[in-house]
Amino acid sequence: MYKTRLAIFKHQCQEIIVVPLDCSFEERPAWQRKKALDDLRKSTVKAGLVAPVAAVWRVGSKLRFVAPNEWHPFLGTLTWNTIISNLSFAIDYHEDSSRFRLEQVAPAQETQASSSPTTGPRA
Repeated sequence: MYKTRLAIFKHQCQEIIVVPLDCSFEERPAWQRKKALDDLRKSTVKAGLVAPVAAVWRVGSKLRFVAPNEWHPFLGTLTWNTIISNLSFAIDYHEDSSRFRLEQVAPAQETQASSSPTTGPRA
């Protein structure tokens, strides 16, 4: 079993799922990043979510991401702290049964950052 934590943000009446990844994601070739994003999309759909998915990671103090092009301006406004403080969902994957389950979890306590109304978490 593995668990993927995620944040769901609402922007201009649309939702996007944001999944933070380890900084080592930067070193992967573009095709591996695309495959990882496709796998994340499949996992969220199997867990019952239908919003677009963005994979985000840090390189130094900068935030990098792979996401649908129309979400790039919005994602460019987010900070790592905002994403981490809004990690309030997780997808559990049970390999033995190929089951995906979405659960609500307590927001991460690593860093608390307030978000602006246009970048706020899903209500």
